[in-house]
Amino acid sequence: MTYTYSVYGLIINLPFPCPLLTPAPHELHADINVLDGQVMAKLAAPIAEGPGWQVEPGRYLFRAGSRAGRFLAEDGCRATLQRGPAAQDDLLATSFLDNVLVALLRQRGSLVLHANTALTSRGAIAISGESGAGKSTTLTALLQQGCAMLADDITVLQVNPIGQLEVLPGIPQLNLMEDAAHNLGYDISQFPRHQWQPPKAMVPMHSQMSLHPARLRALYLLQRRPIEEIRVRALNGAEKFFAAQSCVYGPMLPDEHPGVFPLFAALVDQVPIFCIERPLDRWSLSAVINILLETDG
Repeated sequence: MTYTYSVYGLIINLPFPCPLLTPAPHELHADINVLDGQVMAKLAAPIAEGPGWQVEPGRYLFRAGSRAGRFLAEDGCRATLQRGPAAQDDLLATSFLDNVLVALLRQRGSLVLHANTALTSRGAIAISGESGAGKSTTLTALLQQGCAMLADDITVLQVNPIGQLEVLPGIPQLNLMEDAAHNLGYDISQFPRHQWQPPKAMVPMHSQMSLHPARLRALYLLQRRPIEEIRVRALNGAEKFFAAQSCVYGPMLPDEHPGVFPLFAALVDQVPIFCIERPLDRWSLSAVINILLETDG
């Protein structure tokens, strides 16, 4: 059975259900097709690799274990799935959304950031930063302030017809830590846990998703530091370049897709980038939200 969905402005056919995504009519032409088949255990000549993945020009191999399987993503338009002996649909969906889809988007020439993005009254703002800095907590607090959600964790950028960098609406799910949810007044006990990050609950956010792309107005790096008061500063020059590079999801490979580099240049040229440093010993969430909503980006 084939399931058809819409996400990031694309139509995708999958051989397993993915309830998080928005269903699309089967008769629509698919931009990406995922089919069952045989997948090799290793690529012949990888130019980059890490735990569970390898990359060749135009090809991405992801090994997700016996409860999911192996995926081979190729040329931004197709992927082959060899199911593991104990494959489960929920793990297949998580593996695809968190890893394989990102690779396909990169192969198609999109710039993918490891960042959460909210749509505010002045446009889209992206929040990146180190693990544990509070990106999802910050996004949730912005939603409580009336903002809409564009992306959690995976922010996809493209250039619109008039040359502006914009964010595509992503997966309508928020991955939220239990303590953060409790502090914000959310009851997440009824939601399933993230397969690879059990402390996080997967909270559907269809009702608070923006349905249309939005211009990226600012990018913020959230950091925890041994300081007394929250600090914010605009980044410029080489510091801005390296900060933007640190937000890119996965390695930037010249052989993967040359279109990614003009997008990265547009990010550095068009988008103000700020560093927000917050104290280690307290959250200061309200101060962070004030900065995000009031900084002139």
